[in-house]
Amino acid sequence: MPRNGSHGSNGSNLPNPARRSSLIQRVVWPAFFYAFALFNFFFYILLFIRSGAFFKKDTEQEQLRFAISRDQFWNLSKQPLPAFQHAFFKLRNGLRLHYLTNRTTESTAKSGNLFVFLHGFPDSSVMWRFCMKEPGMPIQSARIVCLDLPNYGGSDTFEKPDTTVLDAVTEFIIAMREEHEEAADEDNKDFSTVIVGHDWGCIVGFRLAADAPELADKFILVNGPHVGLSLANKDRVIASASKIFKQFQAAPSQNFGCLVKSFNVMKPLILQTFLFGYIFAFHLPSFLVKYLGTGGNMAFLRGASRSAHGKYEDEWNAQDSLAATLGPGIMEVETRTTSGETYSASVRLRAESHSEAFWHQTAYYRNGLATKHWVKSLETVADLYNLESSTSAGNSPLHRRSSSSASSAMFTDSYEGCLKAPATILWGEKDIALSKAICLDGIGDYLAKGSEVVLLPTTGHWTPVEKESRAAVVKVVSLCAEGGKLPAYVTKHVEEVYTGANTMVKK
Repeated sequence: MPRNGSHGSNGSNLPNPARRSSLIQRVVWPAFFYAFALFNFFFYILLFIRSGAFFKKDTEQEQLRFAISRDQFWNLSKQPLPAFQHAFFKLRNGLRLHYLTNRTTESTAKSGNLFVFLHGFPDSSVMWRFCMKEPGMPIQSARIVCLDLPNYGGSDTFEKPDTTVLDAVTEFIIAMREEHEEAADEDNKDFSTVIVGHDWGCIVGFRLAADAPELADKFILVNGPHVGLSLANKDRVIASASKIFKQFQAAPSQNFGCLVKSFNVMKPLILQTFLFGYIFAFHLPSFLVKYLGTGGNMAFLRGASRSAHGKYEDEWNAQDSLAATLGPGIMEVETRTTSGETYSASVRLRAESHSEAFWHQTAYYRNGLATKHWVKSLETVADLYNLESSTSAGNSPLHRRSSSSASSAMFTDSYEGCLKAPATILWGEKDIALSKAICLDGIGDYLAKGSEVVLLPTTGHWTPVEKESRAAVVKVVSLCAEGGKLPAYVTKHVEEVYTGANTMVKK
């Protein structure tokens, strides 16, 4: 006999609040989600039609420029950037990651620190070309590696890019550390490792700094949300607005002002929801997502790349940007490195179809990389343990940091997702995708000792691309390349190249 008056699984005998909650989860929320997704889909299409970008066709000269740029960036027999070459790393699962490295000769970048650069959406390793061409970038003294995340550029396609991406990036970084140690001068075996991330690369960086801090001595994270903090801010806003709204419900005539107050409290969340409209659209059926990315002569990608340059639109070239975003084309997948390596079959499939390339890039938004609990593979656990053990006996920055923080960690109240490695966060305040109120406020509670948040008032989302702010990124990188103890606080140095830079949090 059913217990507690339960007569089946349809929830008919659940208490009213439980039935209401179940109805919201099963019907109301999905209906709102996909209605809002469709709204944003048509909003972007109409926006591009109104601007005229939707119907614009490339001239023969522009088509030629696109082909030349694609060959420059992705032809494996050529240098994609001055002093850089193409390389591949084979993962344990057989898939391969493509990356750019400045170790082009035996004498280049053998000493110095190791930097691993992680891009975001809808970019690739080639996005970092703007930073690499800056005079202050330590190309001759540091080992620099720019990785194509899975599904991007020349790296293989992961059908479900969830937390398996974290395992793959971890395996890659450990391999780069070992390779750099083998090539480093005898007096520089205790080099530092620095991870630099933007957008999705920043999200990956946050997750690694929280759950695999052994990987790096410092993280430089640029305009990407700490998802745990953002969700906590969302819950806080909703809870506050609900309390005020209940006062209005209790006595509407006397407490009408509470209705306005409740809406004002919700404003930052409402704004962020609209800014995230493209993420909702990426959850639509595949044919709609593909059309959003490629329809109107790829107006969506063109618009994103144009906004990346902010007020410096004279630096923007649509063909260069599309070539960097879309990865190798049919001609490039036939090329080979000097060691005979070439792109894989999954990269070829993306090269044959721009819509397939866009669909696989947007898969990051659908598969939980940002939110799923990271259950590390046994191999990843073993690699991290071996890495921590190998540094514990030496005098590396990682060992010094671990030793100094071990005794204090047990006395520290922490939130889920707290960083356990020092981070410098550079944040462009004019970000068109991430609002400061939801994605940054309260970040100090999540930071490790020796961390700092530096605000860049006139910069948008693509901090490593905009002219002024990329100089700030390069400045921080150069400070971390000079050897010795890595700098904890950098605002005064950033101010030298970026007027108005200021500290939000220092820990």
